[in-house]
Amino acid sequence: MSLKIILIEGRVEDIFAKYIKSGSPSIEKIYYDEIVPGSENIDPTHKYLEWITKNWSPTDVEGDDIEHNLKEILLAVSKFDNQSQRLKIKDLNQYQNLEQLFDTLQELGQTARRTVEISDEVEKVYEDNRFVVVVPKTHKSSCYYGAGTQWCTASKDTDSHFSNYKRDGELYYIIDKTLPTSNPFYKVALNKKLAGLTEDFWDVKDKPITDTTKIMTIIQNKKMLEDIRNHFGVKFEERIQQEKELQAKRLSRNEEFRERERLRRIQQGIESQQRRENDEWNPENTDDRGLAANALREWLINEGEWEGETKEELRGQLEDLRSQMENDPDVIADPNGDQAQAYGEDMNKIEDAIEDAETVYDIIPLHDYYGMYEFEYGGAEYAVGVDEAADDAARERTRSLIDDIGYEGFNPSFMESHIDGDQVAAYAEDLFWDDVNDSPEDYLDDDDRELTQHSNDEIEKINEELGYLQEELEGLDSEVEIEITQDRIDELEERKVDIEYDDDSYEYTDEAKDNYVERRKSEVKNDPVSFLKDWGMEESIKDFIDEDGFIDDVVSSDGRGHTLSSYDGVEHEIVYGDEWYYIYRTN
Repeated sequence: MSLKIILIEGRVEDIFAKYIKSGSPSIEKIYYDEIVPGSENIDPTHKYLEWITKNWSPTDVEGDDIEHNLKEILLAVSKFDNQSQRLKIKDLNQYQNLEQLFDTLQELGQTARRTVEISDEVEKVYEDNRFVVVVPKTHKSSCYYGAGTQWCTASKDTDSHFSNYKRDGELYYIIDKTLPTSNPFYKVALNKKLAGLTEDFWDVKDKPITDTTKIMTIIQNKKMLEDIRNHFGVKFEERIQQEKELQAKRLSRNEEFRERERLRRIQQGIESQQRRENDEWNPENTDDRGLAANALREWLINEGEWEGETKEELRGQLEDLRSQMENDPDVIADPNGDQAQAYGEDMNKIEDAIEDAETVYDIIPLHDYYGMYEFEYGGAEYAVGVDEAADDAARERTRSLIDDIGYEGFNPSFMESHIDGDQVAAYAEDLFWDDVNDSPEDYLDDDDRELTQHSNDEIEKINEELGYLQEELEGLDSEVEIEITQDRIDELEERKVDIEYDDDSYEYTDEAKDNYVERRKSEVKNDPVSFLKDWGMEESIKDFIDEDGFIDDVVSSDGRGHTLSSYDGVEHEIVYGDEWYYIYRTN
């Protein structure tokens, strides 16, 4: 071995001992498998090895930043080696860090920190000296080209996010070859959606980029964005056209909706004015809807949700001001003086305000809400009702939800706990009878068998004949007759044995079958879910649910607020008059 080789190997080991030895086996492997070969490719003598090793910061061996950081260093050192004669500082050791080295190289136009290799699992849409844009075809390639980011589409734990984004549009990974990995925009994900034909940009921390001034180098790269949009347009031409047609329809529907809403507001104003003029919701003389509206108004005031001053508040202010005026020494001394005039002006303003003050008639009645009264105020909608009405509404709302999403939309164990075991058992009874009648030997024991009626009748006849022959035998003297009679007796006895040992002479009793069916019905009643699953009837589970019991338990477990308030799931209450009213925000 030459002295030169020994010296080189010694340098490798010395640098290992100085920077790497105290690290983990994973770090050691990277040193020998990647750093050392990378250094050797730049210079066989490893003259840059120490600087490369020193500036490599393995903070997280399992992280993707390690690999990319090392690639940046090796690329920068390689460029330095090629361009060192053009630089003012020609000794690499005089560069304090990677950033200083790149800043120097940048002056020579050598701006790229990394190269991006293009695999068969991506489409390269665009590339220039600074940017490369790829479209990942697979979840694996999404993880590779999204390495160093927190994008959910590059998560190795699941491919569901990647699949969802690809189904709804396309993903474009814009990689800046010049920015350090510490920059949150060195990789930017562009999600182009088919729905609405929208574009969303995401930084490496998976945060949406709403302020596009942060990525002006991308926004101002017209050629890159044009290539991206052309790629998207060609790939989804037919679906884009469909979406444009849908957008046109949506705009038309929105215009129709706005016009209907305008006319509705006009009509509501007319109706509100009529109620106001007729004083229809005067709590002293009104119907249940009027009382519910007044209860809602009271609650809104208590909650600080009433937008304007009430007539009651303003009348109180007027009385206070009048009392102040009557007791003011200046007014007493000069009833027509400036002070009295000032009080008069203030009271006139309050009286004008009373005329314009919001009243219960500023609450707009809407349609019934599952039997409760529904109102609109301040752009919000509320359902209002007494206790019984709220109970009924919660049940009906749950029943409607079941119609919409089915029992399958609820927790499976909760659904299964409400199966009517008696109903399932009644359904299963015919199945069990069919089984036990068709193949009783599969379900019953030998002890459950008895002689058939035919066999019993035959044995009874044999026994009668045997009795007769036995009596006859006793009176015979002739040996021949005795022998003939005894042969007949033996024959009959043999026949009896044949019958008693013949399986065909027996049948399973009705009692045994009935006991079997009743036992199985009891099992099904106690565990109907297992029966339905065993018989492949999972899809029929909903047909055996006790709907009323299910609905009652949903309401009692979740609460009426969760069921009726689609806004926040909260039930509010207030006593108005002598009645409790319950209020739910519904939009």
